[in-house]
Amino acid sequence: MTDSTTNFTLYLNTSQPTSGVGGGGGGFGVPSKESVILACFFYTVIALVAVFGNFMVVTAFFINDKLRTVTNYFVLGLALADILVGALSVPLWMYILNYYADLRPMDLRFKTLNELYVALDNFAGISSILHLMAISMERYFCVGWAVKHRNTKKYVYYIALFLVWFISALAASIKHTIPCIKTTDLVLLTFVVFFLLPLTVIIVSYAAIWKIAMTRMNNNPSKRSLKREIRTATTIAFVIGFFLIAWTPFFITLIVVVYCPTCPYNWSATIFYKFLHYSNSSINPIVYGVRIPEFRKTFKFILRRIYGPILAPCRN
Repeated sequence: MTDSTTNFTLYLNTSQPTSGVGGGGGGFGVPSKESVILACFFYTVIALVAVFGNFMVVTAFFINDKLRTVTNYFVLGLALADILVGALSVPLWMYILNYYADLRPMDLRFKTLNELYVALDNFAGISSILHLMAISMERYFCVGWAVKHRNTKKYVYYIALFLVWFISALAASIKHTIPCIKTTDLVLLTFVVFFLLPLTVIIVSYAAIWKIAMTRMNNNPSKRSLKREIRTATTIAFVIGFFLIAWTPFFITLIVVVYCPTCPYNWSATIFYKFLHYSNSSINPIVYGVRIPEFRKTFKFILRRIYGPILAPCRN
């Protein structure tokens, strides 16, 4: 294997594919056409839900003044990252899967497309976890230092948002800016700096939030603003929980594949793990709609405005 990347597709298939559904001991094979067709159906569903659902989040943010809170600026960034996943990453991944299944040659055009997909996929994935980390830190700041939080200028949060996108773009382009970097080093860097480290910050932040919130609730259980903050923190905790479930198998498998190239490997597992972490982009809007009343109310308003005129003739 000559190419180096942090993504399965470019790492595992730098040479001509061979027949077979999976493989072990370094013989990766290709996915069967039947499994790819079935997978693409589910990928299409989550792509459509991700784009539409997150577009609803973006629209709700801009049409409802009450949703333009500091936290929701980061939620907006997360929604934009998830739209990128649904609109670009998933369709490109489906094309790549079909390319492998059709046993077409790995020409220069395909390798270029593959590299583009890897960069976009890494950019969207890293920006998602960095947005979640930023949200957890902002929530901790809000609960722990409420007065300072209220008095902090908005440009501070704008800078934080810019840094999230900038760091994500930087991380996604490491292979191109440092072409001599080893695959094992790049994968380890991505795993530690852009998964384990943010995850640690997120868990510590929410543990501190719950400790502070529970202490204050015991002292003043009727305080409405605190209850609202706890509800918001709980909602974001759900988002983070889904993120952890969706991404952990992918990262663990990636580490195993890179550091143990002779270990058994199966394409069906990769198709499932990719589906799992892509589905995370479609889950977040559903969580907001169920857990946050203001988002739910705005979603209903948007849907009535979109589908009301269409359904009106059917009611007559």
